[in-house]
Amino acid sequence: MKTFQINILSDNDTEKVMTVLNEMADTGLIEIKNYNWAGVAPNNDQLDEIIDESELAPYYSAQEVREILKM
Repeated sequence: MKTFQINILSDNDTEKVMTVLNEMADTGLIEIKNYNWAGVAPNNDQLDEIIDESELAPYYSAQEVREILKM
């Protein structure tokens, strides 16, 4: 079994692509799983741990590290 991620580049084409994929799923060729990954912001302890593990702290301030890591 292989897993692929499909990015539909145009919102206008979403229905077309889903129609084709659903037809394939109906015939048993593929299985569709919809993952809605909602990112969760790290809490302060997690953020401090990420900063420590990034090994950027000796060279940058905590604020600079947050900006570098975009957190």
